Amino acid sequence: ARPARRVVRSSFLMLLAATLAATLAVAGGSRSVRAPAPRCAAAAASETLSRHELRERRRRTRLLAAELSALDVQGSVAVEYAECLTAKGIHSAADICGVDQGVLEACSIHGLDRQRLLAFSRLAALEQTAPAPTSASASSPADGDAGSVGDAGSDPRCEGEGGGDTLELLVPDSLDGSRVDAALAALLPPLSRSYFGGLAADGHVLVGGGRVKKAARVRAGDSLKVWLRAERELSLVPEPLPLEVLLEDEHVVVLNKQAGLVVHPAPGHWSGTLVHGLLHRMLLQRTATPGSAPASPSSDLLPDVSGSGLRPGVVHRLDRFTTGAIVAAKTARAQRQLMAAFAARRVWKVYLAVCVGEPHSRAVIDAPIGRHTTDRLRMAVRRGDGADAREALSVVHRIATDGRLSLVAVLLRTGRTHQIRVHLADAGHPVLGDPLYGDANWNRLEARTARRPLLHARELRLAHPHSGELLHAVAPAPDDLAAYGARLAGVSPDRFDAWAREATDAVLAEARDSFEYC
Repeated sequence: ARPARRVVRSSFLMLLAATLAATLAVAGGSRSVRAPAPRCAAAAASETLSRHELRERRRRTRLLAAELSALDVQGSVAVEYAECLTAKGIHSAADICGVDQGVLEACSIHGLDRQRLLAFSRLAALEQTAPAPTSASASSPADGDAGSVGDAGSDPRCEGEGGGDTLELLVPDSLDGSRVDAALAALLPPLSRSYFGGLAADGHVLVGGGRVKKAARVRAGDSLKVWLRAERELSLVPEPLPLEVLLEDEHVVVLNKQAGLVVHPAPGHWSGTLVHGLLHRMLLQRTATPGSAPASPSSDLLPDVSGSGLRPGVVHRLDRFTTGAIVAAKTARAQRQLMAAFAARRVWKVYLAVCVGEPHSRAVIDAPIGRHTTDRLRMAVRRGDGADAREALSVVHRIATDGRLSLVAVLLRTGRTHQIRVHLADAGHPVLGDPLYGDANWNRLEARTARRPLLHARELRLAHPHSGELLHAVAPAPDDLAAYGARLAGVSPDRFDAWAREATDAVLAEARDSFEYC
């Protein structure tokens, strides 16, 4: 009888506990405790990594978790998300827009957290996907090259009447009914409501194509357009950043941009850009010059003929993860002359890329590029079906291959947003490591060594803006691309740059000899 009574008593207690739990859940309503995200299986497989790779993954996880926490993701959950995303090759919150939605599902990123991350990553990606200006003038930089933004890249929006960089975005469901200044502040941290209120007062905020006041209400799905301008909140402060200088004089400087470096400030990248590093370099040079006057960092160290205050010295752009030669101006005259040279296609631009498959030994890709019809974050080849499509011409030479992957030298005749990446993907030979246009299977197979689009701006030739003499800069290949290139070419990595010079000279000699720089 006693065991029977124990069973009855135990069953009664369990029923009572279940009833209390259900009552509390109903009473708690929306304040229910949130369960932490389950640990990703890929993250649990870290024991297969070497000690160095494990340390690097942990470092990247910490950095990504800090980014997610800054976006108001709960601390412990941010760590769980970061572990899973890092294991899948995502190293920045800005990279999330380029991944398959299944990755977010696999990492159990749902609800408000997913909205926040996608909104942030899409805004950051706009710098890499916005269409280039229709022409270069004193108020807009020349078209970007091959993935030109960027880091940046990717990069800025096209010029608008506000004299700054233009952003176009859609109002998410979570901001339905919000004031327009509050909605913009929520979508573009760390900028404040007062900043956007000032822009609206000057007519630099449009909703559905019409100017609005700061108190106007927006609805989910509304199209917002805003022209950013440099003010106190966007002031440029010189930052000591490592810059590799290829050529420099008192008029121009040519740098070898590293992967991950955004060219100039844009949403998601208000500091740590190439422009910030250039300003610091100019400040050091100015203070080292005897008798020089103190300079204002944003208005006197570098020229800014666009007037936005966000792009001093900039004349063209590279994607955030594209490496290689990029030229900047140190005087207003040089900036105008260089921008005109890029616009008139008087700049010789040669890129190296590792691509999937085995393209033809030489291919002329003459295919217009415009915004993708359904995915506004992407560009696409638009053959006769898009008014926004613009002429794009790439000459591709295969210089090494193993039948599975190839190394190509690309001569750019035009400079459209993501041009090389779009053209090679359309031809069936996407750039290895490209999360936006690449082959997902190849990217997964080579994830350990191809952690970015393997695209490098190897060579620039142009007329010097002051003397008219030929300015020639060659950027050594970064380690990741050099390793692949050396393997495909059958040479040692330390011999790769010399081999690449000979190979590109051989296939491009005729075109180079007939090229017009003036």
